[in-house]
Amino acid sequence: MLPSLIGKILAALFPKQATPQPVLIPVRKKSPASAKTRTAKMNNVGLLFSALVVLSAGACTDPVTLDSTFEEPQAVVEAWLTNEPEEQVITLSFTQDFFANTLPDPLTGAEVVVCQTSIGNECFVFAEAEAGRYVWTPTASETIGEIGETYSLTIEDGDQVYVATTSMNRVAPIDSISIQFEEEQLGLDEGLYGQVFARDLQGVGDRYLIRSTINDTFLNRIEELNIAFDAAFDGGTPTDGIYLILPIRFGINKLDSNGSLIPLVTGDKVEVDIWSISPIAFDFLNGAQRQILNGDAQLFSEPVVSTRGNITNAETGDFVIGVFNVAAVSSATKVVP
Repeated sequence: MLPSLIGKILAALFPKQATPQPVLIPVRKKSPASAKTRTAKMNNVGLLFSALVVLSAGACTDPVTLDSTFEEPQAVVEAWLTNEPEEQVITLSFTQDFFANTLPDPLTGAEVVVCQTSIGNECFVFAEAEAGRYVWTPTASETIGEIGETYSLTIEDGDQVYVATTSMNRVAPIDSISIQFEEEQLGLDEGLYGQVFARDLQGVGDRYLIRSTINDTFLNRIEELNIAFDAAFDGGTPTDGIYLILPIRFGINKLDSNGSLIPLVTGDKVEVDIWSISPIAFDFLNGAQRQILNGDAQLFSEPVVSTRGNITNAETGDFVIGVFNVAAVSSATKVVP
């Protein structure tokens, strides 16, 4: 419709005239009448431009409704357990529409059990402490298991059953947390910053999640997610058996809202935990971080898809969103002098 309307405007402003035939005469200076004609044409061009601006502005204000193709909620499982003698939590919820501006609904009333499958068959029942939050509380010094053991997860939600298996892998011990003064440089303010020193274990394929807490506040921004494959970021680098590389060591520091590192001050308490994670858990975290951060690329951002974990529907075999991981943990704490 818009092109045809523009055509009508053009026809009204510039009516067709007979094509002049070429003549062999000298060029004359333009008469006052021709100057008036030129002025009229310029006015016509101005009117045409104004009309096109109005039409374009009207075309750009049409509302656009995006369909997320969301049909019905699906289960989401967050089962990140450790061998520490403390409360273990599994969170169950449902997916929601991409454009929803609410918290996800909890999955309530489920039966949740984790069992050792390699040594004996001890099982741990996770009771629902609050909506969607299922907890197993150990007795004094009790833990969920040892390095090398394998585990199964079973979740029964009415006629739906979700299952997963994993192993507790070994973890790199932390040698120390170092606090060092850094001079001002590109992207870094002058001040004190922490580094965690941990040597990757001999043997290719260890994967770690490095978690940092400063003054009892867990660093949970997606930019602060710190994972390692052996001593580097992925398996493409031969870094087996060495200390974690500098960017990972330095990744225990806090970031501000602009992604800049925040210096430590005297009296700050820095706590670092290293968790062993399975290959699937590593890929899940790596994929989720890449998708979320790549959203800032806008034109070149990746399509939003669900990152695959290791939990499936027992009947259909379809993957369920989430991960089941049981981690061995090494820890260290440092107070800034």
